[in-house]
Amino acid sequence: MTTAEPFAPTQRNKRKYIWLAILLLGLIVVGWLGLKTWRIARTAQSLLERRAEVETMAAGGLAHLDPERAEQLIMGVRQDVLTLKKEVAPFMPLMPHLGWVPKYGSTLVIAPQLLDLAEAGVDTAAYAVRGLKPALVVLQPDSNTEDSALTVLARTLAQAQPDLRAANESFARVLAAREAIGDTRGLPGQVQDLFAQADEWLPLAEDGLQFVLVAPQMMGIDGPRSYLIVAQNEDELRPTGGFISGAGIITMADGRIQDFSFTNAYNVDNYLEKPYDIPPEPLEKFMGLELFLFRDANFWPNFPTSAEKLMDLYSYGQDVPPLDGAIAIDQHFLQLLIEAIGPVTIAEDNLTLNASNLTSELRQAWGVQEGQNAQEWVNSRKDFLGPFAAAIKEKIETDFGSVDPVRLLTNMNTAVQTKHLQVYSRHPQTEAVLDELGWNGRLAASPDSDFLAVIDTNVGYSKANVYVEKTADYQVQLDGDGRASANLALHYTHTYPDNGQPCTHYNLAVYNQLPDYLTLAKACYWNYLRIYVPEGSQLITSTVHTIPGEAHIFDQTWQGPAQTLAETAGLTTFANYFLLPMGQTIDSQYEYQLPTVVTTDEDGRKTYQLTVQQQAGNHPYPLMLTVTLPEDTQLITAAPASTAVNGRVLQFKLTVDTDNQVTVQYR
Repeated sequence: MTTAEPFAPTQRNKRKYIWLAILLLGLIVVGWLGLKTWRIARTAQSLLERRAEVETMAAGGLAHLDPERAEQLIMGVRQDVLTLKKEVAPFMPLMPHLGWVPKYGSTLVIAPQLLDLAEAGVDTAAYAVRGLKPALVVLQPDSNTEDSALTVLARTLAQAQPDLRAANESFARVLAAREAIGDTRGLPGQVQDLFAQADEWLPLAEDGLQFVLVAPQMMGIDGPRSYLIVAQNEDELRPTGGFISGAGIITMADGRIQDFSFTNAYNVDNYLEKPYDIPPEPLEKFMGLELFLFRDANFWPNFPTSAEKLMDLYSYGQDVPPLDGAIAIDQHFLQLLIEAIGPVTIAEDNLTLNASNLTSELRQAWGVQEGQNAQEWVNSRKDFLGPFAAAIKEKIETDFGSVDPVRLLTNMNTAVQTKHLQVYSRHPQTEAVLDELGWNGRLAASPDSDFLAVIDTNVGYSKANVYVEKTADYQVQLDGDGRASANLALHYTHTYPDNGQPCTHYNLAVYNQLPDYLTLAKACYWNYLRIYVPEGSQLITSTVHTIPGEAHIFDQTWQGPAQTLAETAGLTTFANYFLLPMGQTIDSQYEYQLPTVVTTDEDGRKTYQLTVQQQAGNHPYPLMLTVTLPEDTQLITAAPASTAVNGRVLQFKLTVDTDNQVTVQYR
């Protein structure tokens, strides 16, 4: 007979221990989940409270921002985000499978990317605030520094380069996380709103973080930098934005505006004592110009090319050393600037300029005064720009702390994106950044892609562009071999009613009879038109325009088809010339063969990409794009989304008020 061991558990006792263990484990799990939930809830609540404080602090502007508190707040947010990421880490593998959860499923699925986005974002903010804190201190009302705010800003940016480079690196993680999240239209409304705000600010932040890496050098931190300021009038459209009304030199040294002078563009040249070249053929042929002077030197729409010529002519005419760069601005830029920095006062004229009256005052400054003859008017009409520029300088140097930084950054970003501001540097490192940002107005086409830039040049001595509008229709038929055929139709309208006067170029005799500025706009429009397309494009047919001899400056009839030019590296140019009388319309059409504009990836997907580059200073205009895919192909994606699809035919309604890019993928 076998006897059981005295301490051996019975089967019943085993089951009891197992259930006790399960119960204990369950209690531990529940307790752990409860603790996790409490910690997550507490951290989330802390983030919400800090968000409200951040919004309150930001609303006060830089002048009322406590730098120490700002840094503490950012670091607190960073700690909360890291804590939240740690607490939810055990649940992260489950998140992609929780899309079924009502209301919040779509958000839970992207939770890992959201946390990556938050962590990278607060890292970027932490580096930026730590690096820029000395400049924030100076902007406070009780600051007693002897240096100007711009000087302190330049020095701070130079000293903060390690932090700013780190901020750029962490911001790259922000962009990667945002790209990984993708389309947010399926997320809850509040989350969509947050992403809409973020998506609006991400490009601005990206540009700003890149620019601050070269800003100290541009502000003369390692030696004086002198820049040519070119004031352009978009009412008389020229290739880089408008007729050059005035020019100035601004010299920055150690962040301080060391010197600033501004003059009438007519006073730049010294052709009475020095020889000057003949102008480009279109200016000689269509305007009768004999010398290539400063005021006409923005002949090339590629701003770096025109900027080099402008700087050379300025140095030549004014006997000054070579300049470091050029900055082109126009009336709309000045309006954006005034909106951002606030009203400025011109004491000698007892005039306060704001965003509402700026354009009218600029035009009024052009008005013919009683008793003036034409030559006196030509010499004095831009004298207003000098005092205006001095008033802006005074505002920036003495009251920079009152400027709303968000508004300033937003408006300056708008200015560069719409080409009301263009910046070129002769220093390679700086120019490389400006080119990457797209701030330098360079005409550039990507390899094996389509490109279109329609460039108008007013060669009629008038301000007729005030009343000229245009539309464009661009049709592209893609071939199976990656090439394409194109048809571009341009439609111009002069919106000022026909007054019965014949079309004749203005001259000094006409100027003597002008009562005001807008009389110059109530005129016919002579346009030297250039169309920039991918290099290797072949023009097949074009509209032949006729200008009668009595309307032309040389009293000779003009009639001819478009010319094909090799003017800009990487691009082919189609050039034409036409006259648009008041109250009339005109069409100008071009049929041409494109080179290879389609690429094929390893998976066999084909991509057609078109860049439509805006002309600086031109009015926004609508462009209807029609892309026809090759036979036996199927659309995969299009960005932006096409407005209509009919089989292989895609249509896009674009507004050319900035550069546009269209990408079509098909198989």
